[in-house]
Amino acid sequence: MAEDKKNFRDKLEVLAKISDYIENSDLFKNEEVTVKVNLDKDKYESILKNFREIDWKSEKFYINIGTTSFKFVLKK
Repeated sequence: MAEDKKNFRDKLEVLAKISDYIENSDLFKNEEVTVKVNLDKDKYESILKNFREIDWKSEKFYINIGTTSFKFVLKK
């Protein structure tokens, strides 16, 4: 389980780097940006399981980092 948490932290670090790049770019500076990610069921659930309070019936969830919002959507 500890390794799962470390792997998830690594994934969050990647999202933080993407967010930082977006927020510091001239094109998106001082703007709110949403990045939509369509995921297959297995990948969607592997990310979702890292959160304590979740709605397993939901087909989307958000992770907000700074002014960047990552929208994860279950691919149909």
